[in-house]
Amino acid sequence: MRPPIHQLASADPSPWSDALSPSDGLPIRDSGPWIATKHRLLTYCAELFATGMQHKWRSRVYLELFSGPGKCVVRDTGKEAPGSPLKVINHLFTRFIFTEKNRAAAEALATRIEPYENSSRTEIWCGDCAEAVPHLHIPKGSLTFAFIDPTGIGHAPFALIEALHRKTQCDLLINIQHGMGIKMNIHQYTPDADEQSALTRFLGNDGWKRLPRHHPGDFFRGVLDLYKGQLDRLGFAFTGREVLIETQKRTPLYLLLFASKHERGKEFWEKSVKGVMHPELDFGL
Repeated sequence: MRPPIHQLASADPSPWSDALSPSDGLPIRDSGPWIATKHRLLTYCAELFATGMQHKWRSRVYLELFSGPGKCVVRDTGKEAPGSPLKVINHLFTRFIFTEKNRAAAEALATRIEPYENSSRTEIWCGDCAEAVPHLHIPKGSLTFAFIDPTGIGHAPFALIEALHRKTQCDLLINIQHGMGIKMNIHQYTPDADEQSALTRFLGNDGWKRLPRHHPGDFFRGVLDLYKGQLDRLGFAFTGREVLIETQKRTPLYLLLFASKHERGKEFWEKSVKGVMHPELDFGL
């Protein structure tokens, strides 16, 4: 079954700017080799979540924002790989929801999900996440695993997290742009920036203006602490170890941050980090 695509006013009709897949002729996302680590952590944790909560929550929703076309190509090798939606589509969730702003990518994602058994449990929203979230069909009494994977901090303002918090009981796995988004742009984040500053919108306040700016690394750590404080304010009291994703030359790209309102969620993430990053130490929970 081909999953339905709900078109929103904010949907982007522009042609797909990355390559097309030689295997199926559909849009494909250009990615670096580091994407493998992100996908392993995501799939490991999502599977623990879906199976571990199977007998406690009848409705278990997987929600992915910024989902892409469902397939990637690793630029260094030219090898194609399933995107994150196809990595989780066989997990034991009762509902799958994806958002993607570009129409061509959303159509490609629907085509690629169609052959899977869980396609009948899937819906795609084409448009900006901020417009999509209020419309999402999440049953009452659901537990949601939300993967938020933007390409920049400006795409995921804290208002989006607040909207999800109001919408559903959820755990969050968030891609935070450590290098390109914050550290390398520290020169843009000056105390006289207005409320439309990308960093102010990302944090939901301007507390970053009072942070020391002598070293970009210290500045970022201060930003991250402020962000965690904002999550705690919403009830996400349990955050796991952040995982830094780097290029092959050890240039920091982004952090994966997990947040939950229950200690069990943090346990899932800690086991995922151990199983993926240090499999020799994975003796189970």
